[in-house]
Amino acid sequence: MKRRSLLLAMLLAACAQTPAPAPGPATSYLAGTSWLRIDDENANPHGALLEFADDGASGYTGCNRWFASVTHNGEALRFGAIGMTRMACPTLMQRDTERNFLAVLEATRYGHYDQDALVLLDAQQTVIARFNRN
Repeated sequence: MKRRSLLLAMLLAACAQTPAPAPGPATSYLAGTSWLRIDDENANPHGALLEFADDGASGYTGCNRWFASVTHNGEALRFGAIGMTRMACPTLMQRDTERNFLAVLEATRYGHYDQDALVLLDAQQTVIARFNRN
């Protein structure tokens, strides 16, 4: 009888153990940072804004709000499919700022940053956009 009780207790204890939680997604080294584009001379004075979170990025195109997933490995940086609001841009300047900024996001393959500056580069590692910390 004691043997059965001991066996039953061990079986119940084994069933009661909870598995270790799965590791969460890797946190982006840019998570929690916000950047204002500074190199588009024809841009809307309010400029394009880029804000990074743990699992993606979002911001302002100069006309609409946008969001996208982000993947990175070292300096390799890539934005996923971009979603955004669909408000009509009231001026040609805002429209052009938005088009230029979206083209930059789609072409980005690398990112270099320090405390105050972020530079995005294309596949040939040519600088395609510059940002200051916002």
